[in-house]
Amino acid sequence: MSPEYRTRSLLGPLARDRFKKAGMVASLALVVATGVVSPSVAAAQGVTGHATATNRYGGDECKHDSKKHMSMAFGAPHGGDKDKCKGATGATGPKGATGATGATGPKGNTGATGATGATGATGTGATGATGGTGATGGTGATGATGPCADIDASQDSNNFEVRSVLTPGTPARTYAGIRDLTGATPGPFLWTDLTSHPDYPQNACGVSVAQHSLGGQAEGDLRVDVVTTAGTVWETNCQIVTSNRTLNCDNNAWVLVNRQPAAGAVNGGTIVP
Repeated sequence: MSPEYRTRSLLGPLARDRFKKAGMVASLALVVATGVVSPSVAAAQGVTGHATATNRYGGDECKHDSKKHMSMAFGAPHGGDKDKCKGATGATGPKGATGATGATGPKGNTGATGATGATGATGTGATGATGGTGATGGTGATGATGPCADIDASQDSNNFEVRSVLTPGTPARTYAGIRDLTGATPGPFLWTDLTSHPDYPQNACGVSVAQHSLGGQAEGDLRVDVVTTAGTVWETNCQIVTSNRTLNCDNNAWVLVNRQPAAGAVNGGTIVP
């Protein structure tokens, strides 16, 4: 039959496509029901046929619901066909109100104790006030007796001079001395040690000397006295040789002076037995 004498369809392209799809779906349903092909194969063939039909009529990429197309083909209202092509994205709506603050969570565990800090610098405090004067301490014990030393001199004539000396030591030593005065200058002292004479007091601490002229005789009398740390007085004597201004002590002994000094005595004293 010539194309120009072919009867034109009263349906438009969209309606014709819908009828084709409906027939295709009906054919698939029949084939599946008779068991000729499996449902998966039929579904694949249906998809292929739909894509071909879409491309045939204008290449529209918007996908239409096949069930709705079928309902349109079989007399469903035109309003049931909704186009799924998406329009432009609408403007973002206003930000919602901030929600209420949630309840306070439980208290966390106590953290570990931190390391000990470095020691601070030593501070200098102000000087405190001066304290009051303390009470006077008691009298200390009497110290040991210090070393004894003493000297004495006598001169009864122009011819000579005599002296006695006590030097410190254990025991303190006692000396008698004489020197010549007849020359242009005084002569040297000549000393005699009396410490080794009998009964010399070991605790002698003071000394004195006295001379007695015999009035023109060749010799005179010299006396040397010592006082001890106990307060007793001892004496010995020597002869003065005026011819050569020397002493002759002859190892004379030491004797206690009679009487001894006594506390409170007046022209008296302690008698030596």
